[in-house]
Amino acid sequence: MPRPFREVMEHGGFVTRGWYGCLFLFPWEEWRKIEDRLNQVRITDMNGDIVKQFFSGGAKVFLDRQGRINLPAALREYAGIRGDVVVRGVINRIEIWGKERWVSHQDEQFAPERIMEKAAALGI
Repeated sequence: MPRPFREVMEHGGFVTRGWYGCLFLFPWEEWRKIEDRLNQVRITDMNGDIVKQFFSGGAKVFLDRQGRINLPAALREYAGIRGDVVVRGVINRIEIWGKERWVSHQDEQFAPERIMEKAAALGI
């Protein structure tokens, strides 16, 4: 874990599947807020149920003395992590990407056609 993220992870965190095939790592305090909101979702709310299912299979993790975390095998497989990773901070979470998937995601998200679509949607 890069040094800038270690302080927010001092009480551990919760790692789970994220969007676009990455992993989300929430500092424990942030995860508790999400968990509290999910616990308020009615059992008949299918959208809430889908989100709960998406986040299932996550795990509480702690930094070791060298600032590393142990990712469960199922989550490593989900994220395509086989070697190098990309770690980036995004507001209230840390994203962990398999390096190859990150490069592919960046190529797709920042393709000129996609930027043009996004700009048109914003009226630019």
